[in-house]
Amino acid sequence: MKSTRLLTFLATLALATLALATLALATLALSTLALAGCATTPTGDGPTSRNADESTTNSNPATSLAPEALGQIRVLASTSLTEAFDTIREDFQARNPQVEVLMTYAGSGSLTRQAAGGEPVDVIATDDPRTLSDVAVLGKPETFAGGRLSVAVLEKSADPTNAALFVDYLREGAAQRILTDTGVLRP
Repeated sequence: MKSTRLLTFLATLALATLALATLALATLALSTLALAGCATTPTGDGPTSRNADESTTNSNPATSLAPEALGQIRVLASTSLTEAFDTIREDFQARNPQVEVLMTYAGSGSLTRQAAGGEPVDVIATDDPRTLSDVAVLGKPETFAGGRLSVAVLEKSADPTNAALFVDYLREGAAQRILTDTGVLRP
């Protein structure tokens, strides 16, 4: 009688272990399928680079957490920022191959007139924060280097989402290094 109970117990234990192993394998298989479904591969649909000379793969994401920008971003910047922002534009476009950043450089007084006038502008960047006092901006302007650089998305931006992605990029390490290397931000 004891041996029958022992055999019954062992059989029940073996069945329970088999059921748990089956459940674990099923969970593993479903997890693998779910992860495989999340993977993306280039399909070749749509443009992946600005021109034929550039690589067609995008190994650098737009930003660490932000979606990739699409279309055009028009930036109006102080003439003193030309070297830094030309490099920033190149790096941003490399990270966002489906966007074109159009730069216009001008002196501080001209920046205000162009931004307030009919000029289509999404972002304004200036080395004189007083320039922004006469311009309608969305939210609070971003300031860098103790106020030596101020950047804002204009209220009349045609694409405030892309414009905000560009401004967010300026806070990231790559853009900060460019601003430091070109002397806009001094270490």
